[in-house]
Amino acid sequence: MDAHQSHHTAQETRQLVAHYLLHPRDRAARRLVTRMSGETAVMVAVSPLTLVDMSLMAWRNIAMLDRIAALYGLQLGYASRLRLFREVLRNMAFAGASEMISDAGMDLLSMNLAAKLSARAGQGLGAGLLTARLGLRAMRTIRPIAFEGDEQPRLADLRREVWQQLRRLDDRAEPR
Repeated sequence: MDAHQSHHTAQETRQLVAHYLLHPRDRAARRLVTRMSGETAVMVAVSPLTLVDMSLMAWRNIAMLDRIAALYGLQLGYASRLRLFREVLRNMAFAGASEMISDAGMDLLSMNLAAKLSARAGQGLGAGLLTARLGLRAMRTIRPIAFEGDEQPRLADLRREVWQQLRRLDDRAEPR
């Protein structure tokens, strides 16, 4: 790294590493998390079957973890992979439980098509946010140097982007 000089302190060296090496990877990882959580949200919102929802979430979450690790140039160790895999299992359980509750509620209340689509969009949003949360946790786990206070990406920022993707899907589904 050409920017590093012998007179730099440890804190200055950390800042240089973060600026030149980690920030570009952080931006790429954030884009990846946003894209994959949005795609997961749309897939869950469109998918009609519980088992398909759970499988989609597991597949997308594991793929996202591997891609984030590749972005940072690291391989997950056994303990880190196990910890993150438990989150994948929780996400799968959420997808399955919310699907069954949603279906039971729609059957009991005999909702119309628009209400069913909105419920599916809400379910997709929940799945997308869980995927985004997992992605942010993976970034914190995999990143070689911990985020400083204001550097750390927040779920609230990703929530808006995932919601916008679902709104576009919901707008296309409504009859005009």
